[in-house]
Amino acid sequence: MKPMFGLYLEQGEFEKALSQAGEAAGKSRECMGLLAGRAYAFRGNAYAVADEYITAGNDSTAVSVKFGHESFGELAKRINEAKRKGKIIVGWIHSHPNYGCFLSATDVRTQKTYFTEEFSTAVVTDPVRRETKAFKLVSGNADGYREAGFATYRKA
Repeated sequence: MKPMFGLYLEQGEFEKALSQAGEAAGKSRECMGLLAGRAYAFRGNAYAVADEYITAGNDSTAVSVKFGHESFGELAKRINEAKRKGKIIVGWIHSHPNYGCFLSATDVRTQKTYFTEEFSTAVVTDPVRRETKAFKLVSGNADGYREAGFATYRKA
């Protein structure tokens, strides 16, 4: 038996990411942030529970996004705060405004470089089409990734 989903994402934090994506889409831009939480395994199958969305200033266009150089200090501060709470980075979210949910070649390279753990998840949201999908890397697939189930939950 496997965990039902590869990622469990706290609803309020997910809504923060969706709000940022909607604002960026209004300017015809992508956006991104990191997911902090904890990784688990159930009968050998890895999954993550993300309860924090971490972001800082983005440098973006309609088809690309990265953290701006001036935002690295703020980003590092937020990551360190999450670490002090016992959390790790379990994935990332970024937007594809009106392009649909998939991993581009650049996204796959980003995942392979920075998010290499079995639990690591890439979430892509398209705020224009109102869809969101999660992905994990796999070998033997022409695209290099597969769709991964995710669910949101509310903190008690």
